[in-house]
Amino acid sequence: MWKARIIYLSPMATDRNKLLSGIRFMAVGFPFIFMGPALMFWLGIPGTRNGNYWAFGISIVLMATAAFFCVKGLRTILSAFFDRG
Repeated sequence: MWKARIIYLSPMATDRNKLLSGIRFMAVGFPFIFMGPALMFWLGIPGTRNGNYWAFGISIVLMATAAFFCVKGLRTILSAFFDRG
């Protein structure tokens, strides 16, 4: 028969300042998640058909900025939870 195992986890210490810093990074990156693809759809793709590449380039930069801030925020949040220091 299967026996139920009760696992008691000790409360983990969370570095609150690191956690808030990570949430702040994610909040900064969140608008860029939508601005980059929206700019590419509205201005970038139609502009490339006419030979204008400035909006396409700016949208790529905005998407890279979103990826940077979100990954940095996620890494900071995970280090706030799981660092042993």
